[in-house]
Amino acid sequence: MSTRWFFSSARVGAGASADGQALHTSVRFALDIEGRHEAPQVTGPTLSLVGPGDVLGFDRSMVLREEPPPGTADAAENVMASVELAHADLPWLLSPGTVPTLPQPSPQPWIALIVLAEDEAAPPRAANPLPVLTAPVAALPPLAERWAWTHVEARLPDDVTDVERARQLTERGARDHSAGVVGRLLCPRRLAPDRGWIAAVVPVTAAGRDAGLNAAPGADATAGAWPVPGRDTVDLPVYHWWTFRTGRAGTFEELARRLRFQPAAESGLGTRIIDVGHPWPAEEAAGPATVALDGALRAPGTAAPETWSDPAAQDRFRALLRERVDAPALHRAETVAAGDEDAADRDVIAVAPPLYGSHHTGEQTVPAEPGTWMSTLNLEVRRRVAAALGCRYVQLEQEFLMARAWEQVGEIRQANRLLAASELAAVVAEQAQHKHLDPLGPADLVTVMAPVSGRVPVSATQPGAEPTTLATLLASAEAVPAGTASTSFARLTRANGALARRARRGADGQAAAGQAAEPFLTRTLRNMGVISDEASPQAGLPGELRAGLSPMRLHVLRMADRIPADFWAERAEDDRPLRPIMAHPKFTVPIAGELLARWPEWALPGIGALPPDTVTLLETNPEFIAALLVGLNHEFNRELLWRQFPTDQRGTPFARFWPGDGADVEEIALWPPDAPLGSQLRTGGQGDLALLVRGRLLHRFPGTALLAVRGVNGKLPPAFDGVPATALALDESTVLYLFPGLDKERARTEEWLFVFREPMRGTQFGFDSGDQPTEMETWADLTWQGIGVEPASFVQLGQAPATPTRLSPPDPPAWARDAADMARIAFQQPFQLAFRAATLLGG
Repeated sequence: MSTRWFFSSARVGAGASADGQALHTSVRFALDIEGRHEAPQVTGPTLSLVGPGDVLGFDRSMVLREEPPPGTADAAENVMASVELAHADLPWLLSPGTVPTLPQPSPQPWIALIVLAEDEAAPPRAANPLPVLTAPVAALPPLAERWAWTHVEARLPDDVTDVERARQLTERGARDHSAGVVGRLLCPRRLAPDRGWIAAVVPVTAAGRDAGLNAAPGADATAGAWPVPGRDTVDLPVYHWWTFRTGRAGTFEELARRLRFQPAAESGLGTRIIDVGHPWPAEEAAGPATVALDGALRAPGTAAPETWSDPAAQDRFRALLRERVDAPALHRAETVAAGDEDAADRDVIAVAPPLYGSHHTGEQTVPAEPGTWMSTLNLEVRRRVAAALGCRYVQLEQEFLMARAWEQVGEIRQANRLLAASELAAVVAEQAQHKHLDPLGPADLVTVMAPVSGRVPVSATQPGAEPTTLATLLASAEAVPAGTASTSFARLTRANGALARRARRGADGQAAAGQAAEPFLTRTLRNMGVISDEASPQAGLPGELRAGLSPMRLHVLRMADRIPADFWAERAEDDRPLRPIMAHPKFTVPIAGELLARWPEWALPGIGALPPDTVTLLETNPEFIAALLVGLNHEFNRELLWRQFPTDQRGTPFARFWPGDGADVEEIALWPPDAPLGSQLRTGGQGDLALLVRGRLLHRFPGTALLAVRGVNGKLPPAFDGVPATALALDESTVLYLFPGLDKERARTEEWLFVFREPMRGTQFGFDSGDQPTEMETWADLTWQGIGVEPASFVQLGQAPATPTRLSPPDPPAWARDAADMARIAFQQPFQLAFRAATLLGG
């Protein structure tokens, strides 16, 4: 942290001891003669320093900041124009003389800042060597008082409290050109509202003026640049200039003090009454009935169940709505039971009101348990309205949203094409395998696998042993001669071969009766315990060999190499491991902005009638927000399916409602079925506080900041940073300020305050607008009226205002004592206006 210090001037080097352009020199000698010490001073020649008439300005890099900034269209009219210079000693570097002030004389600056209205002078015109500005003398500040409006500002550590220590550090900073020490020129002219202005840094001596105009020198170095005898205008060379414009009348303080709190109920905010007596257009009206419809924002503490003016009509409506929403699922169940083959086509069978959340949960009917989020969402009118708004947004923006979705899908489409081709190949190969390999017995199957037996893994025959290969297994069996599993041996010993027929013939040459003999290899493998007596071809070694030849497994391994992803381990146990990759896009746009821009009366009922200069406290409505997000994602997932986007309709592309850093909801598919609607928001079902502000203040000062500050004994602490609100602009004069994590109970018990802070880009100087207070407690209460300055006129040091009644010790500033005091008096601190949360909550 640092403290701001003001000093009247800063001079370094030889210029610090110069008298105008004259620098008197002297030399002091130290003599030691017979024990006597003498120090005589010898006067040297008077040197002539460079003066204002010898230079043509300064480098543009010396300018650090202009106030108001160049090009500003709505500058405050109560602020004086100023310019900051990187070299703090620059305004007095070529000082032509001094002026008597207290406690010591002050050097006169050799440059000054002037401000002219756009109808008083044209912008500087190009000339050689400097641009030239023709200014009316009546619009220029009095040169004799320019010393009071040029000062030095130093930012020093908080532990510096002694004035002399601060002065030494400031002089050192000026000598080293420290970034914490700057020089500043002020123009003491009061600006008029709604006018364009030209600000320019010009020389204030006649010698500097003539040098900049390339005129013949001859003017005295201490003579003023204006007025010029016999002329009411003067041509001035310009070292630096910029333009700006003041806005319409009204300072931040004036406009902020106009704000008045009005409870949401008195403003008609938060609810609207709708007619629900005729819910089905094609049917006869049931009778007069109304219901209160809320929005994304509501008055704090007004959460209540949906209640119709006619409870009987409400019960009939919910029963009929449940019947119609459930109709497609019940119809499918009936047709499936009847054996209808077309029952699987849902859209052909029945059309009904949407069942919101069905894609995410898999539920096809409204849950019977009341209070669950799907039940509340689908049976309450106000929640179905919110979900329908989300659906409508998707319908209006479907082309834009799908274009952004396809941009995000990236290489998934190509990967899905590879997976589809691989899955088709695997299924075809499986059918071929079933046709050719399933009929084979164990011996034939081992014989078929013999050429690759060295690469076919099989289980070990002994418990606890390491897995081995088919070739090693056969070689380890002593009862299996080499070559037994070869194709030659299989051809020789096949069941219907010549050798087998001879073995089955008797002595008379006739074939023996009974079944064919079991193959030798089969008997051997059974004796080894690797063939089970079960009839299933999937048991024992045959089953293991068939599993090793599974085309699906081989294609999965192949695709894992082609498509690097982290889901292959999860898919290994799936029935369909090569299924398409399901994805959904993610949109980070806060839907609240879209909702408030398109349908403000649905987002916040009654917002159109909010009077100007009003502050209203609201809270977010978790149930409405959750319902809208479910409807939004429900409809967009249907659109993704229609556009053949690779999705299973269970994703949550839209998870943000309010502006902020993170999502407002997690994946909807993960919501507990028995959770209440709105409980899965990051707020945990509690509404966060929000402040709705409408007034000229926001139009005039669009950068207005709003902070939530924890009070101390009901008051603002002396120093605070606060929690900045998240601003959501609704129009030029209406802004919604959100306070994530701050609910009504916490705001009331912890004494929170809402603080409007004036947007300031840097140090500003000026006086308040409006009437001068009868009793001025501090210099901060001083107004332009209090010093008798009309718009476009100048501050006169001789018109001293009344002294404040509360002056801060130990060194209070005094009017016209020196430039530092004038800077302390005119310094404008950011205005702050605070509203106590407990008061707003109590109305």
